[in-house]
Amino acid sequence: MEKLVRFLTEDHYLKSMYTKMEHWKQGEVVYCNAKDKEVIGCIMKGQAIMRFCHENGDHRLAFLDQYDLVGVENLIEWPDPIKANVYEIIALTDIMLFTARKDYYLDHMYANPKYFHCVLSQLARKSIVVQSE
Repeated sequence: MEKLVRFLTEDHYLKSMYTKMEHWKQGEVVYCNAKDKEVIGCIMKGQAIMRFCHENGDHRLAFLDQYDLVGVENLIEWPDPIKANVYEIIALTDIMLFTARKDYYLDHMYANPKYFHCVLSQLARKSIVVQSE
């Protein structure tokens, strides 16, 4: 994932326009899919939890670690049930979060498909871990 971030930030002008590297303190909400609909990101350092907020008041939690992705549902163009789930990501430790605008991110995925495969493998790994729990 670090190679992908370097690829997305090679051009300093584009980097400043389309990407961010932010530091967050323990306990802070670092991402909320109801608000941050135009970005995809990656936890570069630290750990967080993803808290799903259901209308009936139930909450489900998922643990996120270094190199886990956030906002991947923003890459889906059409309405999908996954986009209807509201969640927020809360820092368990101090974390560093890299984000890129989704259009910029997608342009780079198309320009170099090996990074698409990197992201796909990350999602598949996380999916397998969650399903095996």
